[in-house]
Amino acid sequence: MKILNEKEKEKNLIIDDNIEQMETDEIDDKEFKEGKKKYILKGLSSLASCIINTYGYFSIWVLGNSVVYLISFRRHYNPKLTFSYGYFLFPIMNFSLDLTSPIGGILEHKIGGKSTIILSTLILCISLLLLYISRNIFFDYIIMSIIGFGIAVGINITRKNICSFFMNRKALICGIIYLVPGFLCAFLNIFNEKYILNPLSENPTIENVYYDEKIFLNFQKLIIFEIGFLIVTTTISLVLYYPNDPKETIKFGFNDEAQDNNKKNDNKENKTNGLNKSKIKKAIYSIRTLNLYAMIFLFYPTIDFMYNSWRPIGIYYKIDTYYLQLTTALYNIISSISSITFSLIGDKIQFRIVFVIFSFILTINAFLFPLSVYNHIFFISEVMIMAFVLTGFYILLDPHIMKVYGMDNYIEIGGIIRSSGGFSEMFTIVFAFYLENYFSGNKDYVYKIMYYISGCFNIISLILGLFETDEKFNYND
Repeated sequence: MKILNEKEKEKNLIIDDNIEQMETDEIDDKEFKEGKKKYILKGLSSLASCIINTYGYFSIWVLGNSVVYLISFRRHYNPKLTFSYGYFLFPIMNFSLDLTSPIGGILEHKIGGKSTIILSTLILCISLLLLYISRNIFFDYIIMSIIGFGIAVGINITRKNICSFFMNRKALICGIIYLVPGFLCAFLNIFNEKYILNPLSENPTIENVYYDEKIFLNFQKLIIFEIGFLIVTTTISLVLYYPNDPKETIKFGFNDEAQDNNKKNDNKENKTNGLNKSKIKKAIYSIRTLNLYAMIFLFYPTIDFMYNSWRPIGIYYKIDTYYLQLTTALYNIISSISSITFSLIGDKIQFRIVFVIFSFILTINAFLFPLSVYNHIFFISEVMIMAFVLTGFYILLDPHIMKVYGMDNYIEIGGIIRSSGGFSEMFTIVFAFYLENYFSGNKDYVYKIMYYISGCFNIISLILGLFETDEKFNYND
């Protein structure tokens, strides 16, 4: 009897232990579900923060469509100024942006993401105020370089943060980040033109500039609007911004990549909160990084030539205004299609394959574009192909850098790599400006030289692209 009672007691103890374990598991499961729900909400909120933040920065590029009004304003004080001086404004800004973008990552490590974004907006607002009071085009160049620096400080902070939430969906996230603000900027462009700059839809008179003070003075109104717009978007973005916690990513994340990386590194990354300078140096001085740097530098000239000159080329070759307007509208549509396409497939294909295809397409485009000016449909098609390639490249480049060099050093190393695009754009603009002045009597000859040379560059970028891989950079070599 005693033996039976002891067995029954043991069974009861086992049952009680099982019940306690089940209750503990249920509590743990409930806590896990609640934690994951909060994690998802933080991720979605941070995605909204990134979209709004990016929209604010993209609105500055929308100002590029108002360069004609700025030059008209400057001509009021310097009648000898020609419209060609306006070509340099935004390339200088982009050059400064690409060159100084690693600074954003350094500041983020020092003062945090939110403080870095606030500093970026402060720099931009002060720079725009200087543009408001400026009366000299050369002072404008300096201001645009400061604006580029201001954008560089903050533009990648929210993007890095949201990609760390969804590490195996980086291309999808980058596609959304480009698509939604880009789509909204199309409406912002219409609003700026219709309700601020040129409410009466008047046409420029001579040399593509306006002489009516009521029109070109509206540029200052646009500057004030842009400052207010940046303050509003930054404020909303900061309210929705949730810095990602690596521990939460390991526990609740939607990817195995982050967990595997953390297991392999034994959480060494989390123990060092500062910037790992030795890792960045190893990446910068490696042949692989130099190869990617050269690939991008040689990839951009055709895009820069076409992006900056298709409108004046269309006017020079007397392409009907209807087709030029149609090209502008289709450009936004094709860019949106490209965003959607590479958002969906970007995480499933190798960057090298897409880059080689892009380089091949641009090579063909470069050699055929001088011939396309004699056919309206051909001309539109060439510009649309460029728009599709350009948007797709933008979406895929950042995820590739994140994957190869790691999330922690993405802003610094990525900024250095992307600076090649800034150098390429400045080289392209200066070269084009020189050609136009040297062969001023024969623009047809100038355009052909521009595209044939850029086509040769694309061939070299294609060859270099064959050596690029998606394998992670080994910092231990």
